[in-house]
Amino acid sequence: MPFYHQKFDQAKIKPEDIKALEDLRKIPLTTREELQKSPLKFITARDIDLGECVKTSTTGTTGMPFNIILDKRTVDYGNGLWFRTYERNGFRIWEKMAVIRHPNYFPKRYWFQNLGVMKRKYISVLDDVEHQIKALGQYEPDAVKSYSSSLVELARVLNHQSEPIRPRLIFTGGEFLDCRARSLISSSFGTEVFDTYGTMEFSLVAWECKAHAGYHINADCVLTEFLDGVEEVAAGERGEVVCTGLNNYAMPLIRYEHDDIAVPIDDECSCGVKLPLLKGIEGRENDFLMALDGRLISPWQFYPYPFDDYVGLKQFKVIQDRKDRLIFQLIIEDSLFDVSRVDRARVTIQKLFGGEMQVDFEIVDEFERDKSGKMRVISRLF
Repeated sequence: MPFYHQKFDQAKIKPEDIKALEDLRKIPLTTREELQKSPLKFITARDIDLGECVKTSTTGTTGMPFNIILDKRTVDYGNGLWFRTYERNGFRIWEKMAVIRHPNYFPKRYWFQNLGVMKRKYISVLDDVEHQIKALGQYEPDAVKSYSSSLVELARVLNHQSEPIRPRLIFTGGEFLDCRARSLISSSFGTEVFDTYGTMEFSLVAWECKAHAGYHINADCVLTEFLDGVEEVAAGERGEVVCTGLNNYAMPLIRYEHDDIAVPIDDECSCGVKLPLLKGIEGRENDFLMALDGRLISPWQFYPYPFDDYVGLKQFKVIQDRKDRLIFQLIIEDSLFDVSRVDRARVTIQKLFGGEMQVDFEIVDEFERDKSGKMRVISRLF
């Protein structure tokens, strides 16, 4: 891969200089931006047949999408990682799963699905909620997998319907999952929620088990670092996720910056799986809001905040479009929502972010999804 030949030459290192995990730090970090600027032949292996590979792309939620080339072995391995997660949480190979996502990411049908295994129904997240519920009711899946925001919308509607949808398992991913969303999804569907952390570049990176003691990192397929600048953070501290893939020979990615923020921990999980753990995925770097004094406020610190209760408040979204302003978009039930709570919330928010922070509230009917079908409930735009 010419890209890394050049990178190694510029850093004055040779492949034989990398003999242990610690030696990885000799290699400069790789950013999505520098890969996007490079021609395809420069960032893929010279001896790979691109016609035999699978082309996909990132969703572009943090900028322009990035095209990714995967060899077929890597695709199969990635599918195996996902099924390991499903199986560890009680899903069986002969059971049915409904997947709600953007239609651009519907995969092809595999030959073994004709044998009655790994059965899947794909439902577009762009369809209206009633259509999605009808499709789920007709399919009667054993498990449902989708973005947390999509499942929250479904859960709200299901709470007012007499005919429940009762899968045994729910898997979420692709978005920040806060405690309130987890509780709403779990209670409405009547089942347990398992969150996952996956990327288009590395497939499934980490996943929750039944112990819910953190996220197991798939260290057998991806080496994961957590950095503050160029230094590794200590266990329990927040760091930027940097990944090195171990499988994809078509487009290897070494020390690739994700712009995701997570907290590694040293604990061992009671479930018996020995993979290392994350405490939680705190979102992308621009999911963090900024106080007037420069402090970054994590979604985990902030999202259950600042309303004293949620009566009449269906959902809220926070946009920080400049350093000194926060915009709260609210979806409410008019008859139940007490507007005086907005003034109390403003005072609470200003205590956290600074007294001069401008806090505006907007009542909206719905939130816009991005082109990937995801809905970012916290966004910093500068």
